Amino acid sequence: MLQIAMTISYSLVSKLASALCFILFVSLLLAPGLIYWIFGLIGNEVSDLVARRAAMLFLGVAVVTFLARETPPSPLRANLCLGLAAMMAGLAGVGLFEFVRGAVGIGIWLAIVTEISFALAYFKLSKQV
Repeated sequence: MLQIAMTISYSLVSKLASALCFILFVSLLLAPGLIYWIFGLIGNEVSDLVARRAAMLFLGVAVVTFLARETPPSPLRANLCLGLAAMMAGLAGVGLFEFVRGAVGIGIWLAIVTEISFALAYFKLSKQV
């Protein structure tokens, strides 16, 4: 059986996560309608408020993942990886739940696949102590 060995780098995954979170920060803060359109949602004043608040959360994650991108293997880095894996898996779970109940459109799968990928990568990286 063909086995493909894939090595993932903590630094690379963290840079990608930081970039994604920064893009989400900017999108949610300045153009939440783009996210609504991708997910098949209708925006309003309340959703715009929640989007702006979520933007700040993504900014925090972007900063943490960027500043920690060169952290050597340690128990602290492993815990950071587990926290990020839990966050990404949780986001994917909520996205899947909302898709199944019909609250969001097919565009949510872009987020779900991305979040599962990051969750698996960070979980694997958490084992490097």
